[in-house]
Amino acid sequence: MAAQVTLEDALSNVDLLEELPLPDQQPCIEPPPSSLLYQPNFNTNFEDRNAFVTGIARYIEQACVHSSMNEMLEEGQEYAVMLYTWRSCSRAIPQVKCNEQPNRVEIYEKTVEVLEPEVTKLMNFMYFQRNAIERFCGEVRRLCHAERRKDFVSEAYLITLGKFINMFAVLDELKNMKCSVKNDHSAYKRAAQFLRKMADPQSIQESQNLSMFLANHNKITQSLQQQLEVIAGYEELLADIVNLCVDYYENKMYLTPNEKHMLLKVMGFGLYLMDGSVSNIYKLDAKKRINLTKIDKFFKQLQVVPLFGDMQIELARYIKTSAHYEENKSRWTCTSSSSSPQYNICEQMIQIREDHMRFISELARYSNSEVWDCIPVLCKQYLSNEWLLQLEIRDVACLESRFQLEKQLEICTFDLANTLFKYIREQLKEDAAVTPRISGTPALTLYTLYQSLNLNRLQYSWKLVHPTDKYSNKDCPDNAEEYERATRYNYTSEEKFALVEVIAMIKGLQVLMGRMESVFNHAIRHTIYAALQDFSQVTLREPLRQAIKKKKNVIQSVLQAIRKTVCDWEAGHEPFNDPALRGEKDPKSGFDIKVPRRAVGPSSTQLYMFRTMTESLNSAELLKQLKSLGMEKLLHVANKFLRQSYIYPPLLNFGGERHCFCPDGFSLQWSSHFLISISQCYLTNLYMVRTMLESLIADKSGSKKTLRSSLEGPTILDIEKFHRESFFYTHLINFSETLQQCCDLSQLWFREFFLELTMGRRIQFPIEMSMPWILTDHILETKEASMMEYVLYSLDLYNDSAHYALTKFKKQFLYDEIEAEVNLCFDQFVYKLADQIFAYYKIIAGGLLLDKRLRSECKNQGASIHLPSSNRYETLLKQRHVQLLGRSIDLNRLITQRISAAMYKSLELAIGRFESEDLTSIVELDGLIEINKMTHKLLSRYMTLDSFDAMFREANHNVSAPYGRITLHVFWELNYDFLPNYCYNGSTNRFVRTVLPFSQEFQRDKQPNAQPQYLCGSKALNLAYSSIYSNYRNFVGPPHFKVICRLLGYQGIAVVMEELLKVVKSLLQGTILQYVKTLMEVMPKICRLPRHEYGSPGILEFFHHQLKDIVEYAELKTVCFQNLREVGNAVLFCLLIEQSLSLEEVCDLLHAAPFQNILPRIHVKEGERLDAKMKRLESKYAPLHLVPLIERLGTPQQIAIAREGDLLTKERLCCGLSMFEVILTRIRSFLDDPIWRGPLPSNGVMHVDECVEFHRLWSAMQFVYCIPVGTHEFTVEQCFGDGLHWAGCMIIVLLGQQRRFDVLDFCYHLLKVQKHDGKDEVIKNVPLKKMVERIRKFQILNDEIIAILDKYLKSGDGESTPVEHVRCFQPPIHQSLASN
Repeated sequence: MAAQVTLEDALSNVDLLEELPLPDQQPCIEPPPSSLLYQPNFNTNFEDRNAFVTGIARYIEQACVHSSMNEMLEEGQEYAVMLYTWRSCSRAIPQVKCNEQPNRVEIYEKTVEVLEPEVTKLMNFMYFQRNAIERFCGEVRRLCHAERRKDFVSEAYLITLGKFINMFAVLDELKNMKCSVKNDHSAYKRAAQFLRKMADPQSIQESQNLSMFLANHNKITQSLQQQLEVIAGYEELLADIVNLCVDYYENKMYLTPNEKHMLLKVMGFGLYLMDGSVSNIYKLDAKKRINLTKIDKFFKQLQVVPLFGDMQIELARYIKTSAHYEENKSRWTCTSSSSSPQYNICEQMIQIREDHMRFISELARYSNSEVWDCIPVLCKQYLSNEWLLQLEIRDVACLESRFQLEKQLEICTFDLANTLFKYIREQLKEDAAVTPRISGTPALTLYTLYQSLNLNRLQYSWKLVHPTDKYSNKDCPDNAEEYERATRYNYTSEEKFALVEVIAMIKGLQVLMGRMESVFNHAIRHTIYAALQDFSQVTLREPLRQAIKKKKNVIQSVLQAIRKTVCDWEAGHEPFNDPALRGEKDPKSGFDIKVPRRAVGPSSTQLYMFRTMTESLNSAELLKQLKSLGMEKLLHVANKFLRQSYIYPPLLNFGGERHCFCPDGFSLQWSSHFLISISQCYLTNLYMVRTMLESLIADKSGSKKTLRSSLEGPTILDIEKFHRESFFYTHLINFSETLQQCCDLSQLWFREFFLELTMGRRIQFPIEMSMPWILTDHILETKEASMMEYVLYSLDLYNDSAHYALTKFKKQFLYDEIEAEVNLCFDQFVYKLADQIFAYYKIIAGGLLLDKRLRSECKNQGASIHLPSSNRYETLLKQRHVQLLGRSIDLNRLITQRISAAMYKSLELAIGRFESEDLTSIVELDGLIEINKMTHKLLSRYMTLDSFDAMFREANHNVSAPYGRITLHVFWELNYDFLPNYCYNGSTNRFVRTVLPFSQEFQRDKQPNAQPQYLCGSKALNLAYSSIYSNYRNFVGPPHFKVICRLLGYQGIAVVMEELLKVVKSLLQGTILQYVKTLMEVMPKICRLPRHEYGSPGILEFFHHQLKDIVEYAELKTVCFQNLREVGNAVLFCLLIEQSLSLEEVCDLLHAAPFQNILPRIHVKEGERLDAKMKRLESKYAPLHLVPLIERLGTPQQIAIAREGDLLTKERLCCGLSMFEVILTRIRSFLDDPIWRGPLPSNGVMHVDECVEFHRLWSAMQFVYCIPVGTHEFTVEQCFGDGLHWAGCMIIVLLGQQRRFDVLDFCYHLLKVQKHDGKDEVIKNVPLKKMVERIRKFQILNDEIIAILDKYLKSGDGESTPVEHVRCFQPPIHQSLASN
């Protein structure tokens, strides 16, 4: 029976899987996978506000208002998405062309059916904007009441109202932009009116209202401004909102680009709303209620900001359209057309790289510190936690450069990180105990991400607003589309590289932060908890004692509310014996308050209440009481906490186990199953704490009485600093979500605004205009080595946009369009990348095999052969699981497939080139094969390719066939070109093409076209190798035969030899035999050798007369000699193949010798023993002896293979097998006709004077070609080469007539006589001396040929005929004696 496992054990086992190491050698050059994204929602929208009844009631009431307003903001975001992603439906619906159209009713019915749900959405949008304006104006009216203006209003409340202003601006611009919305409503209205769908007056009126609402531009803005202007003092509240945005922007109180751009838009739109018929912003500026100079400076620095998606807005437009702009035009500098210097991303890259490197180094240093086993855990946390938080804030902010390519960079140096670092360091010095504190890493990371993301986003926005033209960019065509001019032609190469690099920084930091999630999570919660508890339990204790002692009830209630909201007492309750609660001083021995240390964070509501109440300390009444208590320093401390705690919430959301502390010391610890519930506690706590803390230092209205001016010194500064730092706590608690936002580059793909501008001409833009592909393709086209590892980061933009389309826009059609583009782009990416990788390694291989001396000589001549600089393709080739749209893609496998195809294509192309040329190109084929082999070797280090031999056999069509394409073409060339058209020269051992061809020109296939990477790699290498191979073009010699042996192998050579024997047989038994028979008939029957007394001239004249018919035979010097030349060339080919093959075998045997224990005899000096030295040598090489090694360690099959291989090698060494001997033997069998040998001699011994044997005919032929030719005639050497002589001599030797030929040859006899008498005459136009010289040359050649043939023929007779058999004949008897 299976053992029972408890749920707790099962969950703990699942938790252990998170720490399970999964080793992967793949370099990380892509963002973290997000196919399954787990991200808890920590924003409860103050649903837990009733848990904090101990807080001040009006702040809980504010939480209720916040909750409802946040819901309305979320609804407004949904309508913004609806408008932005609206695609015209009416364009896709068939239109009624005339009233007589028979199916017009059906068309109208379908139109209403399709468009009615969409028009309902538009109607709901109209109602929503009405309700939102009424709600906003209601809040403004309530806050602008004379009595209410004296009360404290929290920053969070004002920022929420600012978000409403931003929402109105965005919705109005989206409504103005979308003409398709108006077209769809008009189409629906026409169809509905035709079908009488709107019969009742109310429906007609609502439809009319909707038409007017959609038709009027800026309708939302106008309605808002009209309703605001009837509210008395509305400009004061808007001034507070604008001033708060200015303060936040100036002090870098933002973390994501959206937050920053929202502040700028609220400033601009707020000024537009204030500057109307009732109020004048310039008068408010004169009263110092607002500061227009600062705003002008901000707008000058950032002229263009994203509005929504790919929609951008120029901030100066709000100023230009305000009511009193014209008369105050000169006060503004932001309305000028000049661009800000911050919009140059290339100039900012140096600083960005330095910041990024610094953050990465700090992060690595902390990561390495985790392995300090020698340092106690508490000490490590004490040293590093606080620093870690700062680094985190900075880094996420840098990654956060949401790559929205504006051409400018906004590199604002966030002083908050340094301030936070100094604050934590000071707290560490003051704290005597070893207390883990929050590290700076998350906060600093967020800041670093923010810088990069904001830079890219602003540059993208600037580019979209300022597209290029043909004058700015000569590559931009006249008919380029607007979006094409804004993206494709609007970036220089440097800008593209800068954008890619920033994207890589963003995504790289995201990966590093994700790896250290558990470390950051503990540090964040631990430090936030410590900061809140130290502040509430220790710092606020003395102010509370003073307030109780002097009975200042208001400040006492605020301080007690703060403590009850956030304090987590060690004993579970507030110490009853604390003297401060009674207004008494501590005893002399002191009162020890033990502040617990836990990894727990506050909720957003807690922090909100805490900050608000602290902020309210600057209200008039509380400032009086603080002054009377002498507690000015409290303001400084509280403000310090407020500012720091702003970043806590996003960090607390950084994953891992969640904890929460509740009011009155009731602490809760939650497991991961209750993560979402705990998240509600976090954000609520933070909201409550921050609200109450803010109430301590509030001084936001010029109309309130305040004693702030009387509280100079560190008090107010400390409390304000604390308040500002706590502003980031919310982001840190939600760190996972904040990190995702900071790394979201999705807006680089969306292009709904520009699609709308095409008015239906474009359904979607091609990939050439898509920014992700533009950047990816730019890296591939430029082949920049430093950018190659960043190419996957550019593709990750599709992941971001797809995630945004599904989770934010919630539009399936957008995701489908992204997916379709990804499919196309990724195919192009893999194709281009594989092609580049193959070309790169092909060039490397070609360069390695190129002779170094040639390269140096080319360099000296000024023709350098450049090799590619080192690239980083190996990193890409190690990618086994690239994440793209939820798919895990083995990039290595895809590239391997394409490179395998490229290798096959390259090999087929090499063989195809050989098939289109003559036999001399086989050297080039061998060179191309060697280059491909080296390429295969280089690539095999990074990918699993088929073996090169398998690839070569497949390309050669030699997988199952006994011979391949190379073998077939070699024989084809031998048969149709080599044998009939080449002349052999024994002196050079080469074949050259004949000067007088006797056969038709051989037609070959056209040479296939090829790109450089499929040959030698590059044009320069192709040219260099072509110059080398051209040296082998005009002849066929030993280099060619060596290559033939290597490429054809034994099997191919056997096939070629067999086919050549068939050719020789057909010639010997066919044409040549017929010519021999014909010539034998015209030969003289008897032709004695004349006595030497006749003299050489007489003998020449005698032979010329006797052989007159042979000399005058027309076909002898043409067809007959041509056929004999073909036979001779075939025999020579076999001989030279035999010699080349022997060299190859000797090399093989020499290489195999050490592995067979075959060692050469070594030199022995005098006094040394040979056997002793040989034994030492044998023992030295014993480990290399293969057969004993395999017998000891191998399997039986391996042992058998090793023994067979060893035996075969030894047999090759010992037997000395000769292929040429076999060929000669086979040719001898072809000479079976009696005409070759003639009849039996009458004397029983040999024919002496009779011309009946072949050697006598060959003597006649030799006499013919020994006759010198005229000046403009070709010699037999030029026409036929030595192949003619090889054929004749071979036949003579195979017939055994070589000795008779040597004795009875006509030419030799003439040579002997002329050598004796030395005469030189011209006999029948034949110069005797020249002829004798030719005879002597051919005699030497014949002797050489016969000696070689005898050597091969006798090599097999050594064992069978150890003793020469001699037959004795009676000597011939002279006639005079015979008669007697």
